[in-house]
Amino acid sequence: MQSTKKYSRSSGVLLPVTMLHGPFGIGVFGAEAFEFIDFLHDAGFHAWQVLPLEITGVCFSPYKCISAFAGEAMLIDPRMLLEMGLITQEELDERTEGMNDGYVNYELVRQKQWPLLKAAFLRLDGKPYSKYNPSWLENYTLYMAIKYNFDDLPWFEWPDKDLRCHQPAAIKKAKVQLSGDIDFYRFVQWLFDLQWGKLKKYAAEREISIIGDMPIYVSEDSAEVWSRRDLFDADEDGNFEAVGGVPPDYFNADGQRWGNPVYNWKLLKKEGYAWWIQRIKSTIERYDLLRLDHFRGFESYWRIPADSPTAREGKWVKGPGAALFRAMKSALGDLPLIAEDLGEIDYKVERLLKETDYRGMRVLQFSFLGDDYHLPHNFTQFDVAYTGTHDNTTLLGWMFEMDPEIRELALDYIGFDGDWTQGGPNCAISKAWIRALFMSGASLAIVPVQDMLGYGGDTRTNTPGTPEGNWRFRINDGALDQIDRSFYKTLIKRSFRSNLPTEFLGK
Repeated sequence: MQSTKKYSRSSGVLLPVTMLHGPFGIGVFGAEAFEFIDFLHDAGFHAWQVLPLEITGVCFSPYKCISAFAGEAMLIDPRMLLEMGLITQEELDERTEGMNDGYVNYELVRQKQWPLLKAAFLRLDGKPYSKYNPSWLENYTLYMAIKYNFDDLPWFEWPDKDLRCHQPAAIKKAKVQLSGDIDFYRFVQWLFDLQWGKLKKYAAEREISIIGDMPIYVSEDSAEVWSRRDLFDADEDGNFEAVGGVPPDYFNADGQRWGNPVYNWKLLKKEGYAWWIQRIKSTIERYDLLRLDHFRGFESYWRIPADSPTAREGKWVKGPGAALFRAMKSALGDLPLIAEDLGEIDYKVERLLKETDYRGMRVLQFSFLGDDYHLPHNFTQFDVAYTGTHDNTTLLGWMFEMDPEIRELALDYIGFDGDWTQGGPNCAISKAWIRALFMSGASLAIVPVQDMLGYGGDTRTNTPGTPEGNWRFRINDGALDQIDRSFYKTLIKRSFRSNLPTEFLGK
C-alpha cells in the first residue's frame, strides 16, 4: 500500500564534522561549525548531514565505533576549555602544533586531545557533570577506565579474566578502584554533549535540520560487546562465529569484510529488542533526522565466517525484519528515519521498506549501471537523493572514471555539451548534475561539499574495502567562500526546495 505521507521539498549538504577546517587537526564543535551553519542558511539550505559522531577505535572509521552511544572526544573544541578557565593559552597553542589543515592525522590528534582533556578535568572546581547521567554512561565509563588501565588493549586481551568476562564481583571492585578515571570519562561525555547541544540549538535557530547517521554494527572492541557479548555471539575471549559485511559489489570484487560482530537476533527478539530501542532512542535525541545505515541488513544480512579472509565466503541470513521496527514504533512512536536501502536489494527489502514507511535513498552515481532506478526522472517524494554518498568518489571523479561510451550517454542525458573536465567551485559538470538532482521529484536532495567545490576523486571521504587513508580529507579555510552561493540560492528557489525537512524537530 502506498504511503499517505507528504514530504516537503528541501535540500542539504553532506559534510562530516571531521572535515571542517580549523587549527586542531580535525573539525570540532567550534567556530568553524557555526560558520558552516551560517553558510547553509545564507545559501538557502535547510539540512546538514553528518557522519556518525560516536567514538571510534584504532581504525578511526565512524562505522566501527567502540560505543554505540558515547561521542568522539576528538570533536570537542579545546577553545571552550580555555573559556572555562580549565587550560592555559600556552596549552591551547601547544594543542595546535604540528596539525595539518587539509588532512586529519588521527593518531596525532588523539595523542594531543586526551591529555588536554585530562588536564582540564584535574582543574575542575566541583563536579558540574554530576547530573549528566544517560542510561548508557555507567557501562561506557567503566569500560573506558578499565581499558585505559590495561594500556588501551581491546577487552578480549585484558589480563584480568574476571574483568574480561564481566564478572559482577570484579565489576563492583573496579567501580571503586577506578572511580577517578570513571569520573574523567563522564566529564568528557558531558563536555561533548554540552558543545553539541549548543551547536544543534544554533542550527535550529538558523532553521538548519541536522541529519545524523547510525551504523548498523558496533566494533568488536566496544563497551556493548564487552558487557553483552551474548547479544553478539561472542565468547569470553572475544571469539566471534561470524562478522558482518556485504558480498561482491559495485565497490569491491571481493565484497566488503567489515569485521564487526553480527547480532544474535534470536536473543534480541526474546528481550523485546530492548537494546535496539535504547540505542535508537539515545541516538535520535542527537539529531532531527537519522539515516539508518545498511537497512537491507535488517531484512537479511551477509554473514561471513570469522576466519574467512574476504567477504566472498559469506551467505545471506534472515534478519529481524519488520518485527524490530514494530517494536521500536510501539516503544517510541513514529521515528524520523531515512533507510539506506542501497546495495543488493531484492523484493523482500523493498517490502520491508514499505512496511516501515521510511524514505529510501537514490544516488546519481549509481546511474547507468544497467537500469534507470537511480536516474533523476524516476525519483519520487519518498526518496532522499544524493549526488554521491561518503562511499562514492566525487562527481568530477565519477565522470573521469566512466567508460567513454557511458560518459557520452550520461552527458546526453543531462544535455551537457560543454567542457566536463574543468573542476573547481564553478565546475560546470558538477553544477549540471546537482541541478538535475534538485529538479527531480525527491523530497530531500543532499550534496557532498566536495561536489559543491568541484573537487576530484582524490578528495573522496572513503573508499570501501580499503583499510588505509579513509575519513581524513578536510576542506581548507576559505573553501566555503569559493562556493557560488547565488547559484544555490537560485536553484533552491526554482526547484521549490526552500522548506525545512518534514521531520524537523527543532522548530
